[in-house]
Amino acid sequence: MRACEVDIHSAEQMLAGAGEAVTVSLPVASNSENLPLERRPTLRSLRNAAEAHAISRTLQETGWNRKRAAQLLSISYRGLLQKIRQYNLTQQKS
Repeated sequence: MRACEVDIHSAEQMLAGAGEAVTVSLPVASNSENLPLERRPTLRSLRNAAEAHAISRTLQETGWNRKRAAQLLSISYRGLLQKIRQYNLTQQKS
């Protein structure tokens, strides 16, 4: 669990840029320990939610410049495109 906290903290710092605090909301019920095992969020679902959030936020911050977002996330451009499709992320029209 500690390693997960460190990774999320590192990701938050990268997203914040200048060291600002970033709040990442993950789909975890505050009383998840009281839920039956089959209804608790899995590690995979939490990881996917955190990854989708980080990608979505980075795309918004770069104005959907996918090349720059991939660089900031330290993943390949093709990898980013795959993740965008995997998480069904779309650019919000304003």
